[in-house]
Amino acid sequence: MKLKAVVFDVIETLFDIQPLEEKLTATGLPGGSLKIWFARLLRDAFALEIAGEYKPFAGVAGAALEAFLREHQIEPERSTINSILKSFGELPAHADVKPAFDKLSAPKLPIVPLTNGAAETTKKMFQNAGLQEFVERYISIDEVKHWKPAREVYLHAAKTLDTDPRELVLVSAHDWDIRGARRAGFTTAFVRRKAVFSLAMGKPDISATDLNQLARSLAQLAQS
Repeated sequence: MKLKAVVFDVIETLFDIQPLEEKLTATGLPGGSLKIWFARLLRDAFALEIAGEYKPFAGVAGAALEAFLREHQIEPERSTINSILKSFGELPAHADVKPAFDKLSAPKLPIVPLTNGAAETTKKMFQNAGLQEFVERYISIDEVKHWKPAREVYLHAAKTLDTDPRELVLVSAHDWDIRGARRAGFTTAFVRRKAVFSLAMGKPDISATDLNQLARSLAQLAQS
C-alpha cells in the first residue's frame, strides 16, 4: 500500500532536549539529571495512562520535576519550574531534520508532528527552528486525552488525516513509540539518536542512524 504521509514524534526525534540539562543543573541538581527527570515524567505519564487518568504534558512534567527537586533538598520555586517547562518551546532541531524534510517534500509527502506535548508549544518549536513551512498539521495527545504509546493516539491521527493507518509511517527515536504505532497498524521507522532499540518492542519496519537516510527510504516507498 502506498505511503500517504509521514507522522513524526517530536521530542528527541526532531528536537534536541540536551539544552535543558544546563537549566536543571542551574537549580542545584547534579549533572545527568535531565535523563532521570525525562524518564520519570514518562514513567508517571504511562502510569496514569494505565490507571485510566489523563493529565497533559505540562502537569506531569512539572510534578515530576517538583518531586525530583524535593528529593535533592531543593525548594521547588514555581517560577523556576515554569521557566524550564517553557524552554521546551525553544529547543533546537537536530541538524538532520531540515535536510530530511526537504527530501520528503520532493514526493510531496505531508509531514505531521504527533506529540505528547501541547500543540501550541510544538508549533513554537517548529517556528523557532524555521520548519513550520513543512508541516501539514500538528496533532497533540490533548485532542484524544491519551498518551503515546496508547493505540488510541495513533488511530486518532489516522482519523484526523482521513487515511488508513497502513498508509502512514511513524518516525520516532523511541522504541515504545514505534511499538504503539505498529499495534495501530502504522508502518514504523526508527531513528537511533542515543537509545538502542529494545528487542522487547519487536522490530521497526525501517531503521537508520539519521533522518536523511530514513527520508530517502520513505521517499522511495511513497513512489513505489
